[in-house]
Amino acid sequence: MLNNLVNRHDADRLLRKVRRLELDPVLAKLRVRGGARVVQHWSRVDPSLTEWWAIPAVVRRWNLLMTGDADTSFPAYVAAEHFAPRTDLRGMSLGCGTGGNELLWARTGAFRLLEGVDVAQQRIDFATRAAAENGLADVLRFRVSDVNRMTGDGERFDVLLGLQSLHHFDDLDATLPRLSQLIEPDGLFVVDEFVGPTRFQWTDAQLEAADALLAALPEERRRLADGRVKHRVVRPSRLSMVLDDPSEAVDAAALLPGLRRHFDVVEERPYGGTVLHIALSGIAHNFLDDQPATLALLERCFAAEDAALPEVGHDFIAMICRPRRPAGTP
Repeated sequence: MLNNLVNRHDADRLLRKVRRLELDPVLAKLRVRGGARVVQHWSRVDPSLTEWWAIPAVVRRWNLLMTGDADTSFPAYVAAEHFAPRTDLRGMSLGCGTGGNELLWARTGAFRLLEGVDVAQQRIDFATRAAAENGLADVLRFRVSDVNRMTGDGERFDVLLGLQSLHHFDDLDATLPRLSQLIEPDGLFVVDEFVGPTRFQWTDAQLEAADALLAALPEERRRLADGRVKHRVVRPSRLSMVLDDPSEAVDAAALLPGLRRHFDVVEERPYGGTVLHIALSGIAHNFLDDQPATLALLERCFAAEDAALPEVGHDFIAMICRPRRPAGTP
């Protein structure tokens, strides 16, 4: 309907909220506009255990695809292959959220200082406490800042991290060159990102593969947190995406071409997610253990995605980039 501006699932979701007397939060979203809605959305700090990133076996799969070793994380790999022997790097992480990723990068020992910036004060406060609790307050520093306002003041970093934050940026042909200004000429831009469909407008091939995966799982493994059973993946309407978070995947499909256009790519490691991300969304809490039965089901899920990837492509990618030198620069 109207290029999926709205769909019948919006009505279904609204009806469920009315039945649960949860209409006030919906109306509250309508009263908050633009950037304020983004800040409101990202002010929550509670970790979700219902999404694919919470599953230990999924994380090991990411490691394998990104580094070649299921037990070697992307931060450890990059530190060994691209940062060593430096231990004095000054870095910045864009859209750091609650600082979980930044803790992993700080633990590599490559940074003298790693700063994280985010628009939500609650998340910055949480990240600051986590750094102190983990004994990394001398390495990690967090502050509220709008990245778009940071460029142009001459500040540069040895390493810029874009960790599941860049797909929240729009106007990429203007934004990406501004981000390159934050990187030293010999510095690195390290990216771990969603590069799939803009506004999560999943392709028909994606939906078909994800629904087939779901149909092969036992019902008890498809239970949502509210007790309902997940039968298929829904392509969200564009209106619902804007109401939930106007920045979510706002220009995601243009991100990978933009990175290739504005930076020199040193290394590129796609790691799928095109099927697993959407199939396991909302039901990941049923796969958190490493029991044999759980791992066997997940291996079937991984095999299903691997079989689909030649057709559907990769929605997630890890990259090492450098600022592009002007033509004629040695």
